[in-house]
Amino acid sequence: MKTDDVVYTFLNEISVQFPEIKALMSIYDEDETSFKMEAFSKATTQAFALGNAEQALCYLNYMAEKLINAKAKVIEHIDVYYVETLFWGASPHTIALGWPLVPESLQTLYINFHGKAP
Repeated sequence: MKTDDVVYTFLNEISVQFPEIKALMSIYDEDETSFKMEAFSKATTQAFALGNAEQALCYLNYMAEKLINAKAKVIEHIDVYYVETLFWGASPHTIALGWPLVPESLQTLYINFHGKAP
């Protein structure tokens, strides 16, 4: 399986697991995988903003679980295009609600990039 195929498979798994995310990803071309992952990240932040912490936690736990045995290209997509954009433009209230619920492995990736918690 080519590296890109691994990413396409991963994105398809997300769409199957979370059908509501498929519509957000479908606005991008097939090869715009980074934008699709960022859409999933934004949906996670938006769920917190709307007070739907349970849904956001489902997204976060799924990503943390996938990170455990992922291929390098999938890890890159989780790190760079999902985690780094979490809480982008979020209100202090959304961050206060969401950040403590982010799994430790994802928090570590976030802090490694940003240098601090949001």
